[in-house]
Amino acid sequence: MRVYAAAAVLWTLVLGAAPAAAVEWPTVREWGLQAGGGNDIRSGVQYYSLQPYVGFGLWHGIDGWLEDRGMHALWMIEPWVAFVSDQQGDSQSDSFEIGFSPVFFRLAFGNGALRPYVEGGLGLVYTDLRSEIRVGQDLGQRMQFSEQGGVGLQYLVDDDLAVSLAVRFRHISNAGIADSNPGLDTLYGLIGLSWR
Repeated sequence: MRVYAAAAVLWTLVLGAAPAAAVEWPTVREWGLQAGGGNDIRSGVQYYSLQPYVGFGLWHGIDGWLEDRGMHALWMIEPWVAFVSDQQGDSQSDSFEIGFSPVFFRLAFGNGALRPYVEGGLGLVYTDLRSEIRVGQDLGQRMQFSEQGGVGLQYLVDDDLAVSLAVRFRHISNAGIADSNPGLDTLYGLIGLSWR
């Protein structure tokens, strides 16, 4: 009986490996570095970030369909580090955050040198910002969730180099895991370079 079970497991692995070898994995299309800053809309907390990223093409069928219509999509993985300054109220502090957005997408329009784009995604943030955002409240815990979206312009300097300007809106909160959950809503600008 054990021999049949082992043979069945081995056969399943062999059959499962064949389709896996035929899977088309996304390829790196672009990588870049962005820097920027902005403010929380309600509390005035200042945010200054450095954000490298790697952009992958989507699967061939999707990429081809979009490119036939003058659009270019990227799935981006974007880590970041940021200086955060809260100089409002009684509990003034300077702080940091590190984050990671594994689910981030950009859709650029056009085939010319100047391409507008929209982007957005989800991620995780660790911050030591524990100051009072509103009277009697703090961020509740150090681990936060991030949702962000934005618009921008990318200028292709040549086939391998592009410069971009973007505006993003970002919300971070602990999603109600902690008792206190005021969150932060940051509007910020970014300037970046990317290579292909």
